[in-house]
Amino acid sequence: MRSPRLLAALLAALCVSGGLAALPSASAAPAAAADVAFDPGTGALDVDYAHYLSRHDIVYNEPETDPGRGLTVGNGRVGAMAWAQNGLSLQVSGVDASEQSVFGAGDLGLATTPAMDSGYRTYQQRLSLYDGTLTTKYDGDRTVTVMGEAGSEVMGIHVEDARTDVSAVTLDLGLWDVSKLANSGDVPDLDTWKTVSAYADADSAGISRGQADPNGFGYTLAATVEGAPFTAKVVDGRTVRLTITPSSSYTVWFTSSSRLDAPGHDSLTQAKKALGSVRSAGYAKALAGYLDWWHAFWQKSFVQYANASGDADYLENVYYLATYLIAAGGQGNYPFHFINGVFRATGDDTKWSNAYWYWNQRDVYHSFLASGHADMTATFNNLYSRNAAALKAYTRTRYGVEGLWVPETMGWDGNARGTVNSDYTKNILSTGTEAAESMYAQYQYTDDTAYLRDTAYPFMRDVAVFYTKMLSKDASGTYYMANSNAHETYWNVRNAITDLAAVRSLFPAAVAAARRLGRDADLAARWQDVLDHLVAYPSDTAKDTYLPHTPPLAQTRNDENVASELVWPYGVTGIGYPDRPKAVDTWNARPFPYDNVWANDAIQAARLGLGDQAYDGMKKMLQKYQNFPNGLTANTNGVFEYLGVNLSAMNESLLQSYNGKIRVFPAIPSDPSFTGRFTLRASGGFTVSAERAAGETAYVGIRSLYGNSTTVVNPWGTQQVRVRRLSDNAVLQTTSAAEFTLDTAKDTGYVVERTAKPLGDYGHTTLTGTANQGVKTLGGTASSLGVGAAPAPAAAARRAAR
Repeated sequence: MRSPRLLAALLAALCVSGGLAALPSASAAPAAAADVAFDPGTGALDVDYAHYLSRHDIVYNEPETDPGRGLTVGNGRVGAMAWAQNGLSLQVSGVDASEQSVFGAGDLGLATTPAMDSGYRTYQQRLSLYDGTLTTKYDGDRTVTVMGEAGSEVMGIHVEDARTDVSAVTLDLGLWDVSKLANSGDVPDLDTWKTVSAYADADSAGISRGQADPNGFGYTLAATVEGAPFTAKVVDGRTVRLTITPSSSYTVWFTSSSRLDAPGHDSLTQAKKALGSVRSAGYAKALAGYLDWWHAFWQKSFVQYANASGDADYLENVYYLATYLIAAGGQGNYPFHFINGVFRATGDDTKWSNAYWYWNQRDVYHSFLASGHADMTATFNNLYSRNAAALKAYTRTRYGVEGLWVPETMGWDGNARGTVNSDYTKNILSTGTEAAESMYAQYQYTDDTAYLRDTAYPFMRDVAVFYTKMLSKDASGTYYMANSNAHETYWNVRNAITDLAAVRSLFPAAVAAARRLGRDADLAARWQDVLDHLVAYPSDTAKDTYLPHTPPLAQTRNDENVASELVWPYGVTGIGYPDRPKAVDTWNARPFPYDNVWANDAIQAARLGLGDQAYDGMKKMLQKYQNFPNGLTANTNGVFEYLGVNLSAMNESLLQSYNGKIRVFPAIPSDPSFTGRFTLRASGGFTVSAERAAGETAYVGIRSLYGNSTTVVNPWGTQQVRVRRLSDNAVLQTTSAAEFTLDTAKDTGYVVERTAKPLGDYGHTTLTGTANQGVKTLGGTASSLGVGAAPAPAAAARRAAR
């Protein structure tokens, strides 16, 4: 039974966080330049997350009838886009419902008589990031909240409707016409995805398809009701309807239960069980668990990226929105697909869905280690590690060598069909090194030695073995790559810079891992020999820039800036490296600036310490690709990549640790009004916090999670600093060095502070904010977040028409 007292408390919590708020403005409470938010007790910033994140809620003050502009809500495994069309309309999708999440689950429509969206004076729809809820309010007598059940494939629509004249309530679940469905997902049996069955009984109703998929995919989309009597019927072969007795409070529960996650691949039984379970537990309990899940998620990290113009605040807003979007569909068995995700309103229409493109997926996922969500990265990495045996077998078949090659476009099961049948991708060798290094990074952030031993290192080793087989050796003893693609842009070239960077990035990590584990001394010696005798990167000596391969340059086939891959993702040059000026010149001369939705220019600018360019790059990407007020794009070459670029570019602007050195504020804009604050994770197992305002970095807080050593770059150049242990204020070292080694103890906090101006000289503040109530815009662009209220006459006419 639902507890009224608990439900009232939960609704009050939603009001505090902005979910049901009606507060006057959307701004952070500005902390004085002499105040800091660092909490020595926790080793992190003191943040009122509920109020701070409410600044970044996406608010629609008029109903949105265009599905592509609808707001998004998800629980990690199932998501939906919502818009206003004859009431509340949703397209539902599940992460694991189909191969590469290629097919949507179906449409859901909730309608009342009179219509929910009629006869009202005030309207507001709010996506609360902190709560993960989508709440729509009509006047003070109608509130519809879309939420989810944590850790399941179930979501809910809770309705509070105080109107006394409601005569009918219906919920339709249906599927679009699938008779002409195209095989965009490279599924083995398309007919089973064209085959839809429907059921209705006393407890629920739903539709199923993909039930004979040989790979175990397929799903059941079903619904039930808590809090009001209902009847269910099959309307036609692909539509069911629940007729609900009008009530002042009820919850519609719906699920996209996947065969993949169901015992015996029986999604129908699983759907009925899941719906029965959540209905029995009740809305109050499910909402409490859901809110707890999202609140815990946000508290793992924090960023503030602000300036006087408000443009930096817009970038920060996109940062939190993008984090929400990906996390809301990133908790399945398979990754959040770069173009499908779980947020779409196009039925089954999609592109590039026969595989996971590593180039695109890395944009989506590479920020999450720094933001404290290694579980998200693990989902991505698991796609590759779980297919290691199949990849090794195919490597033997295709190349006739031992080791492991990873196709750039890889299906859910490791298949390379999308790669080997395309001239763009069939000769790319470097993808495996990126996958291996992502696994190694997961180990470095989590200190999980078992993962290194059993998963990451075996994958790294096999990729390195493959590369040693593919390299050639000339008469002088120099190793080189005779023929491969420099990614998709230059085909069949000599010494692709992506291959040389891959070797120089992966092989040292493989050597270090082998030595740590006491394994493969012979292989480690061979990898070191390759490193010692590898050909230099191709260069234009006249311009002192790197080239994508040995000249003359091949025909350009795509618009990738492959020479800058040295900077990111490979991380073999950047701030503090002797060739940084050359890398900067290469980046400045890149042939395709911001030329696609997956362009990672801004991340590379941050890695190079180009703060203004990183800032401008994040703006440029949004100017070009953020077309809708929900934060999404009209681009069909990709959907979620530019959002992931924003995440990584902002993280790398505030904190870098990829090369074993903790460097704070390495790439911030030169704007004197810039304010930056963060609590993020660093490689090696550290939580790092720092604050900067009025051109001054106040301190660096470091909490050691595992007791490892690290190198700290002095953020004040060669000013004298001291390292103080927070538990007892003991000063452990004093130095004026530009960088220094910090030995740590597990679960211990430290602060690096200037001797001349220690942390104690600052006052304390709690970071908070007030809830957003309207539209945000990005200066000099057409990009905006949220929908404003229409002028009164136009709004009145539309409402009357409804």
